[in-house]
Amino acid sequence: MRRKESDEKMKSKMAALFASVLIALAVVGFTYAWWTETLTISGSVETGKLEVKFKNDDIVKSCSPEMTCETGVTDTAITVTVSNGYPCGWCNVTFTILNTGTIPAKVKAINIPTVSGLEISITGLNVNDIIPVGGSVSPTLRIHVADGAAETTTYTFIVTIEFGQFNA
Repeated sequence: MRRKESDEKMKSKMAALFASVLIALAVVGFTYAWWTETLTISGSVETGKLEVKFKNDDIVKSCSPEMTCETGVTDTAITVTVSNGYPCGWCNVTFTILNTGTIPAKVKAINIPTVSGLEISITGLNVNDIIPVGGSVSPTLRIHVADGAAETTTYTFIVTIEFGQFNA
């Protein structure tokens, strides 16, 4: 009888242990669920647009008497043709550059070709100048016919200006 009694005590202890483990697991599971939280952060980024253009309807040209200067403009380059030039003759071409983008634009390079017989420079615009959003600048190309220029020569050249983002 003692054995039966001890078997029953053992079963009772096992049942109590099983119940305790179940309760402990339930409490741990509830506690885990109670203290667990997921936060989700979502965002959106829209980058700016770098866009700088030559304004082709705002070009002012002036030259020495008898000399002529014609221009052709695209969004990214200006072509200049000088005709009937003579030593010490000159032409000035003033043009406008617009920043139509959404970020300030910084002048990275001004590419003026070397043309035999001409001295070409630009005023009113320098490397590292910044054009604000919606802003503009009106530099002037100064073209001087050198003493050694050839007779009856028409000179054509292209000037390009490279821009980059203002903070680079």
